Amino acid sequence: MHVDDLVHSAYDSLLRTRGRSVLTMLGIVIGIAAVILALSIGESAKLFILSQISSFGSDQLMMDNGPRADKTGELSLFVKETLAMKDYKRLKKEPWVKAITGQVFQTDLLQAGGQARNVTVIGTMPDDVKMNGYRVKEGFFFTDDEVNSHSRAAVLGYNLADKYFGLGNAVGKNIKLGKQSYKVVGVLDKLGTKFFQNLDEMVYLPVTTVMDKYNKQHFTFMSIQSSIPLSEAQPLAEIIMRESHNLNNPQGDYAKDDFHVVSQEEAIKIVGQITGVLEVLLAAIAAISLLVGGIGIMNIMFVSVTERIKEIGLRKALGARREDILNQFLAEAIILTVGGGVVGIAFGTFLAWLAIQIILTYQSGWQFNISLSGVLLGFIVSTLVGLIFGFVPARRAAKLHPIDALRAND
Repeated sequence: MHVDDLVHSAYDSLLRTRGRSVLTMLGIVIGIAAVILALSIGESAKLFILSQISSFGSDQLMMDNGPRADKTGELSLFVKETLAMKDYKRLKKEPWVKAITGQVFQTDLLQAGGQARNVTVIGTMPDDVKMNGYRVKEGFFFTDDEVNSHSRAAVLGYNLADKYFGLGNAVGKNIKLGKQSYKVVGVLDKLGTKFFQNLDEMVYLPVTTVMDKYNKQHFTFMSIQSSIPLSEAQPLAEIIMRESHNLNNPQGDYAKDDFHVVSQEEAIKIVGQITGVLEVLLAAIAAISLLVGGIGIMNIMFVSVTERIKEIGLRKALGARREDILNQFLAEAIILTVGGGVVGIAFGTFLAWLAIQIILTYQSGWQFNISLSGVLLGFIVSTLVGLIFGFVPARRAAKLHPIDALRAND
């Protein structure tokens, strides 16, 4: 049978049972859409995380509490805070350290302008502005004098200043965090999102003030800007920290440390590994829908074979070969799955775009990104599903003896 005739015959057959055909395609549509959605969201999340890491300068090291599990960069599950002011002062003396900060994060109730809301409070240091390129829109960012004197000076994120005081009116005003009052000395320009936090919705205080207020003894993390290559700076920082913490670790076994130092390159590598595993996991879960859809197609094709036994017998009696019958039923299965794949790709693309728009209402910085591997996988898998799950019922139809088929249901 010619290919055009084969496709036309299969198409006509599916149209005769269009309701059942649509329901059969639905399983493939849902399966492909789920794969596209999972992979696209995973890709968008990966790009978002990498963009956040990229905002952490390529000449900077991040130091966090707790050891690595091993030299592959995996972090331990249980973290004890160990980064202290003495570490900051020791590292600050190094000639290769251009800038260094220690930071503490806390949530508290902000009261200002007759309004109240919970906000993130960041205890930080003056070098934070230089290292991250922050711009001060009004007033000034606190200096080392405010840090050393444990001053109650506050700097507001752009959105907070605008909401509570209006632009140009915040400097010199007082705010309350919990029960304590602070004087606003500056307002930052718009900064956007970094490390999943909206910097424009935060209150910045001297780190010593925050440690006093919330009874903190250790930093949440430290950042170091280096004047030498990070490949040289990182081992130097690790040696200094081991000396500062009195750690007997001459072999440099990361599991024996109570801190860990990460560069941008290492962070990107770790994120790539984690997101890669998550993408595979999400795709595998979504692919279960394709398996269910394929089983549905096989069942429908078996029903179709049973209903059309007389038709098959008549065609064979008129000279149709076994290959012709096999190819027709395979063509019907492939048309169903490929058609479902095309619709599923379009539907999955729309769902991925819609999901990103919803995420953007809660967090800026995400970008819609359709997974090309997901689209390719959709086409390939939908075709394979048609071939694999359509083959058994198609072979059954092709093996029917014409006389037995014509006598069926007599």
